[in-house]
Amino acid sequence: MTGHGQAAARHGDIAIDIEIRTVNNRFLKVSSKISDVASAVESQIEGVVREYLKRGSISVSIRVSQAGRNNAATVNQSTLENYIHQSKTIAERLGIVFNYDLGQLLSLPGALESARQQDDEILNEIVRETLKTALQDLQSMRLREGEAMARQFFVSLDQIQSWKEQIELRAPAVVAEYRSKLEQRIRTTLATLGHQADELDLLREVLVFADRCDVSEEITRLASHLVQFRGAIDQSDSQGRRLDFLIQELFREVNTIGSKANDTQISQLVVSIKTTIEQMRELVQNVE
Repeated sequence: MTGHGQAAARHGDIAIDIEIRTVNNRFLKVSSKISDVASAVESQIEGVVREYLKRGSISVSIRVSQAGRNNAATVNQSTLENYIHQSKTIAERLGIVFNYDLGQLLSLPGALESARQQDDEILNEIVRETLKTALQDLQSMRLREGEAMARQFFVSLDQIQSWKEQIELRAPAVVAEYRSKLEQRIRTTLATLGHQADELDLLREVLVFADRCDVSEEITRLASHLVQFRGAIDQSDSQGRRLDFLIQELFREVNTIGSKANDTQISQLVVSIKTTIEQMRELVQNVE
């Protein structure tokens, strides 16, 4: 579903602005544009997005500015104490005097932690939380649009239901009219030749036509798909792919009815239904 969401956050000298745009896609595809200062969080973006969205092409823009970043270092006391403890233990085991140079110990990995590294951890957490807020804003917009779409779906389904019922009423009359026209045509032709129509042959021909244009099974399946479509709309979880499938099945049944019915009135109703289904198909592309 198309949509837009945004959020902003401020923390000290950090300013974060996030914007999310979505367009239709059968699958989930996430692309992002992030300020260099927050590049460390890029690998986490898709995971956060997947918590909220199931499909669509998602564009995430994250703009981060931070004034006066501090590059000073602080001592990681727990790491330094661990180095000293291990060095002392080794010296005692080897029976040598334990002396150490604090400067050398501070040069060991992890003994010093830059203030920038600490800032980055804070920054990444703020970016993640702001991204969630933007996704919630996006969901609110999509929810409002979804409710409007659901109302339109129900209007379309009611209209198709009405046309389906008209087809059900018309279908039996097609066979009766065919028999009447066929009988009249045969009797007129045979009368000019001095012959009479054989009722058994006439009945056989009518039965063949009735079997060929019988659309009762298609009407039953069409009714079932309409019920399933209504049920899917009322579900709270993602139903986009299910609705995609049902749209295809609705179109298949209606198309078969139009091919088999061999009747002008039914053909007109079929055209109306197919037009409405195509309109629904476009809406379904916006459903997650």
